[in-house]
Amino acid sequence: PADTSMIEKSHRDPVYAIAWLQGKTAFECASTSTDGQVLWWDIRKLGEPSEKLVLEDKNSPDNRAMGGVCLEYSAAAGPTKFLVGTEQGMVLSCNRKGKSANDRIGICYSGHHGPIYALQRNPWFPKFYLTVGDWSVKVWNEELRTPIMASKFFKSYVLDAGWSPTRPGVFVTTKMDGTLDVWDIFYKQHDPTLSLQVEDRKSVV
Repeated sequence: PADTSMIEKSHRDPVYAIAWLQGKTAFECASTSTDGQVLWWDIRKLGEPSEKLVLEDKNSPDNRAMGGVCLEYSAAAGPTKFLVGTEQGMVLSCNRKGKSANDRIGICYSGHHGPIYALQRNPWFPKFYLTVGDWSVKVWNEELRTPIMASKFFKSYVLDAGWSPTRPGVFVTTKMDGTLDVWDIFYKQHDPTLSLQVEDRKSVV
């Protein structure tokens, strides 16, 4: 590597997601980890993070930190807004420029029974986003606390997902049993439109 952050100033658990930021320079990124932090970095000086946010659970009596598993930073949603998927199955809507630590973590969306493995805003309509976790796929509108679409529970874990860059209502997901599912929510909501077995050995896709 060209440079490495100092262990003493870095995350205390594995880093599960990194996002490059749209801004005045091309050198800023953010990272999240199951240690319950989001850290912002300037890669020109990796000695220590430029900023940090603890992902506190406002609903718990001791304000314990929730582990970050995935991170969604989209220029379409604004330069300071971002989403964090946690290992507790919740999505946190955050604003980097909140006036206080309390303001920086806004709405908490609860929808999965385990870690959220993938989280992505719709590139066409950024108020809508997609999550996968446990055995299900869910589509959300950030103005509502409950998902607007939820799949059935599959027999295998759903591991990853991504929106189509050309069709607003189409996305793909992968499952632990080696299948790739193509969804078209204008056609059907609870089952994939097309399912392909891309790995026969039943290994992680």
